[in-house]
Amino acid sequence: MAAEPTPGPALTPDPITLTTIELALLGIAVPGAVAPPPAVAVELDPQPGKKPAPGTELTITDTEGAPVAVVTVESATTRKRRLTVKGTVRRAAAATDDGEPRGAYAAHRKTPEQVRLAGAAAVVTRDPVDLRTLVAATAKAGQPVLLIVLDGPRAVPGPDAADVVSATLTLRDRLRREGRRADLVVVPAPQYGDDRDDDLAERIAVAYGGTRVVPAEPPPAEALRDWLDGTAAEPADWPSASRHAWRRWRPLPHERGLVLLFTGLSGSGKSTIARAVTDRIAEIGTRTVTLLDGDVVRRNLSAGLGFSKEDRDRNVERIGFVAAEIAKHGGIAVCAPIAPFAATRARVRSMVEAHGDFLLIHIATPLAECERRDRKGLYARARAGEIPEFTGISSPYEEPDDADLVLDTTGLSIIAARDAVITLLDQGGRL
Repeated sequence: MAAEPTPGPALTPDPITLTTIELALLGIAVPGAVAPPPAVAVELDPQPGKKPAPGTELTITDTEGAPVAVVTVESATTRKRRLTVKGTVRRAAAATDDGEPRGAYAAHRKTPEQVRLAGAAAVVTRDPVDLRTLVAATAKAGQPVLLIVLDGPRAVPGPDAADVVSATLTLRDRLRREGRRADLVVVPAPQYGDDRDDDLAERIAVAYGGTRVVPAEPPPAEALRDWLDGTAAEPADWPSASRHAWRRWRPLPHERGLVLLFTGLSGSGKSTIARAVTDRIAEIGTRTVTLLDGDVVRRNLSAGLGFSKEDRDRNVERIGFVAAEIAKHGGIAVCAPIAPFAATRARVRSMVEAHGDFLLIHIATPLAECERRDRKGLYARARAGEIPEFTGISSPYEEPDDADLVLDTTGLSIIAARDAVITLLDQGGRL
């Protein structure tokens, strides 16, 4: 039974927690769950200074703020700034519109009761299905086939669920033309990147009536990468719709979205080189390029942020989010924050590589040379204690060990540095 959103706290969980709750609404427990649904035990970001009392109803929203579920709290504990809530979950009434679930291909987002295909061979997949998997699923004459596409946060980057559903629908229709009873359902589910994925796939298949689970194995990573990069032949054992879905996710390098992240100390030359690279790409004219740097970012994207570690992390992550969106739609984003912390750079890389390429350029100009160039006197003020948490003086700079290109501009002209970056792009077929 659906519940109206409550006047109590509304919380937006991380994507894995959100899909865990959505599965509980379908009556499916994730591996390691403390009890069968509708019971849940989930971690949430607590409201400052508050721990919900038993009986409190928490409205769970998606990233856009739309109500998804209501959790009635049975117990709550806080540890290391994380709130663990145990309780029961039910669907929020506002989670549907005229009875339709949210998300792409909403008509295929059905409950087990709406779809249940008893005795089916269930193909559970997050990626486009190959012909070998389809043959294995239809090995038993007369057995119905249920194609289950998982939609949720991925541990391994790959095509969007909408593209996978589109490709898989062509296979369902093919089976139906051959006289097979076949159906397709889209199910929210996280990907863990370990043995829990197989366990969860089987639980979902059984819930929807499957008696034989046919896992859809992703293609060998190296063979897939070589084909997508244009250095190997097109795989013969994938249906054309599946190949199209893979290619939609990763076009050829000269069409694929790209983020260039320049990192280095203040005064290292990263902004000047980034601007020169942006101008040169624009001159070449084969790619759309956007520069995200300096005062433009601070004024339009990160207004109100200071220079504490938390705010600097937040600034870099905001730049990374916008850059990843540019890359997702086939553009090149050139970014030049200091980005002093390895963990933050890694998070940006992860965001970008979900749909595009990421290249890290370390402008490794030594601190002494950066200080010598300091026309604004920032380093002198930092050494005098006037500027707290200044990178390289009172706050650390973690040098990257995963840079795709390292440049020291001490004796290197801007043009030479620019051309080194352009050569890197050209060698990768990205221009």
